[in-house]
Formats: sequence, C-alpha cells, structure tokens
Amino acid sequence: MILALNGSPRIKGNTATMLNSALEGAASVGAETKLIQLYSLSYRGCMSCFSCKLKKGRHGHCAMQDELSPVLEMMEQADAIIFGSPVYYSNVTPEMLALEQRFLFCHMLYNKENRWVFPRRIPTAFIYTFGVTADQTEKVLAPFAVIHARMSEMLGVQTEICCSANAWQFKDYSLYEADRYDPAEKKKYHEEVFPEDCRRAFELGRRLALARV
Repeated sequence: MILALNGSPRIKGNTATMLNSALEGAASVGAETKLIQLYSLSYRGCMSCFSCKLKKGRHGHCAMQDELSPVLEMMEQADAIIFGSPVYYSNVTPEMLALEQRFLFCHMLYNKENRWVFPRRIPTAFIYTFGVTADQTEKVLAPFAVIHARMSEMLGVQTEICCSANAWQFKDYSLYEADRYDPAEKKKYHEEVFPEDCRRAFELGRRLALARV
C-alpha cells in the first residue's frame, strides 16, 4: 500500500490535490493507495517519555495511545509513504511535525550501532506547497534537510521531494488583506503551472509504487 499523509487543514486544497495526484500515479501501476487527513485526528506530539528506548520496551512503537496510533501502525506496513504539508512560517504544520517526530523518535535508539529499528527498507517522498514564488524554493526547503536525512537513514532509501510554489490561496483575493499579491498573476500561475506540478506528483507516485521492495 502507498500511504499518503495530508498535513494541511484543507482536505481539498493544494497539498491534498498534489497528494491525490501522487496516489493516482501509484494506482496507475496497480498499487493500493490510502490518503489520511491528519487534521481530522486528535493527537499530540512526542512526550519524550522514552518508553521506546527501554531495554525491555517495544522498540519502534510509540507508547502514546491516541488517534495517531493506528496511523503509525499503518506506516509500519506501508510499501511507501508520502508526507504532504503546506509551509507555514518556514515549517510544516504542527500536525505533520508531530507525526514526523513521533514516527522517527520511536524507531531510533541511542546505541552506537543499530541506531534505527525500522524493520524494512521503503521509499518515501515529501510534497510541499507554499505561497512564495518558485525562485525561493531552495530557501523554503532548507529547514527540512534534517528531517529528510533522518527519514532516508531510517528507511534505507533516499527520499524524494516534490513541491509547488506560488500557491493559489483564496477564490476572491479582494476579500482579504493581501495586496502584496497580484490575483490575476496568481490565478494564471495556478491554471498554467499547478497542473504541471500535479503531473510531477503523479510521476512521483508512479515511481514510488514501482520501487516497492
């Protein structure tokens, strides 16, 4: 199964659209797919209880029990995982960050060897959407380098990145205090470039499905 995780509060927004495109790509080569809306769940971030580090503990399993617990279990069984989030204030959403940290931390030991205890090698990808223009992409993605590196280390496969810039955020820009943007330019970009971003997401999903171990 190719599992996609939507960290956006909008279930039909830009991030969700790109994630669905990726899943369509995966399904096109016969993969089973599933999209989870993280904002529909009630959960908290890592409590640093260290239960996952106990010598007689359940390594790779978060001891917290909430509505994220079944999702973490699904991530254990997935053939590939796609993380999707809009970028707010140079970061992913709190819901996505909480998931990423709980997923990573429970699979990491403090041993000199065998640091990661995830049982398999699986491909992953990150999909990001943001409001600034494409020429700022490198700056936008820079803060996520550590998460990308850790996920690649833990899962044994170099993660892929797909993003969409200059996001179309409002149907009617005249209703909002947003005169720093040109609505006509935003709309034109959304109609002409965003479909290409979705096409790239489709191909990403297809590659992930074909790369299943």
